[in-house]
Amino acid sequence: MMAADTLYKINIVKTLYQFDEPILFVAKIGLFSSLFLKTDETDDGHEFISCYIDDRNIEGLIDGRLSIRGAFEAQIDNYVVYANGKYDVTREFKASPTELADRLPERNVGVFEHLGECPDVLQEKDAFLSIYFRGEQLNRDHIPYSTLMKLLGSVQGFARNVVMPPSLRGMKTSTFDFLVGDPALGSLMVSIKEPTFNLNRLRQAQNNRDLTRDELRIGANNHKNEFFAEVAELVESPERARIESDDDEESIYENIKHLLPSDETPYSNVTFSTQNGDKLQRISISRERADIVRASYENSNHVSADRWGAIIEINAPSATILIRVPAGAVTTCSFTREAFAALRANPAFKIGGRIALAGELYERPRRDFLSVKSVISLEPGAGTV
Repeated sequence: MMAADTLYKINIVKTLYQFDEPILFVAKIGLFSSLFLKTDETDDGHEFISCYIDDRNIEGLIDGRLSIRGAFEAQIDNYVVYANGKYDVTREFKASPTELADRLPERNVGVFEHLGECPDVLQEKDAFLSIYFRGEQLNRDHIPYSTLMKLLGSVQGFARNVVMPPSLRGMKTSTFDFLVGDPALGSLMVSIKEPTFNLNRLRQAQNNRDLTRDELRIGANNHKNEFFAEVAELVESPERARIESDDDEESIYENIKHLLPSDETPYSNVTFSTQNGDKLQRISISRERADIVRASYENSNHVSADRWGAIIEINAPSATILIRVPAGAVTTCSFTREAFAALRANPAFKIGGRIALAGELYERPRRDFLSVKSVISLEPGAGTV
């Protein structure tokens, strides 16, 4: 029997993550399932963030198609819950947006580390191809209509002209098209469930009466897999991919460069993902990584140059820094991983430090980009800039 000051008992039905005790789990509260994330230990027991959740979102968390933060942000209401050591709830209240944001993990963090970055909106299960745009100008509450239509059009053109086999490109939508899921806001996720074909029209167009839907699906799937392999090489080693594609009129860079994030796009990251059964493949391209890829291909507008100024931002995941030159302009400076690691070992490498760099400079409308070849000097500054 519950004590008089107990609101209800948390009955755990599925533990998603634990470390000595359940940290992230699903519990049955009355007739409904709720997601609980432990956020603190109190003198009386535990503090949790909680929300109601359905099976679709639970599966997304387990499969890596949804981040932990995304699972909570997708719900209308979230609650701060306090419970004793026996999981008897003694107090709860609705969490404000600030209280929720302060307690949740970083964006794109999933339940399992081996699944890598996970989207903050739910990706369709077994999607043929999903494209996820994220950035501060795209959010869960609203998105400018012109931006939405432009991105949807870009995805349609990309899918028709890049992912599908060459024999189908250029054909009318009455011949083949795509079945898509609901575009999901919270940045923007567009998922293509599967290609659809008008078999009679295709047989006439290709003069092949024996053509089957299975052949078309297999061809589309094989070409999609080739696309992922080529993009992975492009992102990991753009210089090698450029050399290998010098004689290729249909280089993968030329086909996806309009989707790569830049200072001019409303998104700062684009992620391509696909799922076949339990196998989930995902390639994420940040604005900084896209700059490196562009620098490898669009080398006609670069010059060897030196830049010096004050460090105003350090981005370890992308091995880049922002420096402000004396005239006031800001330049993005990109390093190799080895050079960046060596730089971090220097105590003078911090916000406000004065640095001089040599490399290949690419002039851009909003912010120049320097592919760093060497560090000329580094001196500590006054602190913040």
